[in-house]
Amino acid sequence: MAKIIAFYNNKGGVAKTTTATNVAGVLSLQKKKVLLIDGDPQGHTSLTFGVDSDDLQTTLGAYLSSNWTASEASQYFIKINDFLDVIPSNQSLSDFIILTSSEDPKIRNKHLKNFIESVKNDYDYIIFDMAPAVDIILENIVEIVDDLVVVATPETYAVKNAETTLKITDDKQVTVRHIVPTKTQMNTKTHKFMLENLQEVADSHHINMTKTYIPNLIAFSEAVSIYELPLALVNDKRYLKAQEYYQNLVEELGY
Repeated sequence: MAKIIAFYNNKGGVAKTTTATNVAGVLSLQKKKVLLIDGDPQGHTSLTFGVDSDDLQTTLGAYLSSNWTASEASQYFIKINDFLDVIPSNQSLSDFIILTSSEDPKIRNKHLKNFIESVKNDYDYIIFDMAPAVDIILENIVEIVDDLVVVATPETYAVKNAETTLKITDDKQVTVRHIVPTKTQMNTKTHKFMLENLQEVADSHHINMTKTYIPNLIAFSEAVSIYELPLALVNDKRYLKAQEYYQNLVEELGY
């Protein structure tokens, strides 16, 4: 039975996609079967793997609008390697959100659960890369997620949004185990100070902040630009040191 994980923050630009795709990549290298689902209409998850979802009709929004199950859609998943499949998203997911907005919540909030039910035994992990939004997709995630991970940068606005995000998840009674600090620059006093603030946010909500900080490295964007892969899956010795950060994060998270 798959463990369902979602990476979320109610703010954009905090490296949710970088984190979700690299964690998925690390797990696939460990020969864990992973289904990575893009929950953001911007489609950055598939773009990380060199696929422009705007050119696709077979996306999450289309599947949900057509009441397909994941098993029925599986022939269209993007196959990254023997252990990692990706479901892309594009504007059709926004269309689906609008389409279902008037439904009874008891029906509206079950679409993702109904969608993934048929493949939960086919994967070890189902990972959602979430949009920075409080929307129907978040409502659906609340129904199914085993572990929601808040991704946050040590900057004033991001720390404030981490607090806002945790208030939202507290209200919805969703399981949050960790805050993961990203884009850190430990050589700056500001980031050290804001990490202390972020730790206070975690403590006030009785959750952990990971000891693994993901630094602000050009290697993460280089991997996508040059290799069309998350850094975890790049076979280039120059990146061995940088790849250790997400390897360590996966180990710390216990996946």
